[in-house]
Amino acid sequence: MTKNILLFVGGAVVATIVAYAIHASSSTSTSDVQGTIAKRTSQTNEINPFTNVANIPSTVDPKSIRFEKLRNVELASKTKVTADPANCKDRQFSESDVTCQSVQVLERVKAVEARYSYAGPVLSSGEATPGRDSFSVYFHPEQLAAAGQAEKLNREQAESLFDVNTSRPMVDEKVIDKAHSHFCEGNYVDGNWVRKDANCKDEVVYLTQTVPSPNLQVQVDLHRPASAGN
Repeated sequence: MTKNILLFVGGAVVATIVAYAIHASSSTSTSDVQGTIAKRTSQTNEINPFTNVANIPSTVDPKSIRFEKLRNVELASKTKVTADPANCKDRQFSESDVTCQSVQVLERVKAVEARYSYAGPVLSSGEATPGRDSFSVYFHPEQLAAAGQAEKLNREQAESLFDVNTSRPMVDEKVIDKAHSHFCEGNYVDGNWVRKDANCKDEVVYLTQTVPSPNLQVQVDLHRPASAGN
């Protein structure tokens, strides 16, 4: 009888120790994971906002590109991006567009914006998208200093400052190599693809080929300074 009691007590002690160890391990693990998830990080980025190149859909007629206006603007040149997963978690049920990052502008630089517009791209049906879209390129103010104040130039004068050229570069595209790929036979059942042979596995091989870019590259270069008095 005494032996049985001792065995029972010993077993209970061991069970208690094991349960405590599991609880402690679980608590530590959860704490570590939560600490990792909730960690807030930030990064400072230097930005070069000056660019004289823009990309538009390749189905746009380049002849439809036209100059719209010139104006002085300020652009972000240094930003601080902060990732806060905890904040994201708090807002995931209250906002439809949730992001775990916030961007703070630390520094700005003065620039001159040249805005252009173009007719909507042509659709696969051959019809053009109604309306016009736009793009902008940016220059250092000193590059246009000889032309005078941007706001005082009329449209013709401002347009004469630039040359516009378009090109369609070649790009690498990853596609399926149909000649060397194998796809299992099957049928759609209630909207789901079901293989005839459940043990069959698709073998997909990819290759890289050079194709025309889906975008036109528009490059706007300074032509000659215009006199505000002309």
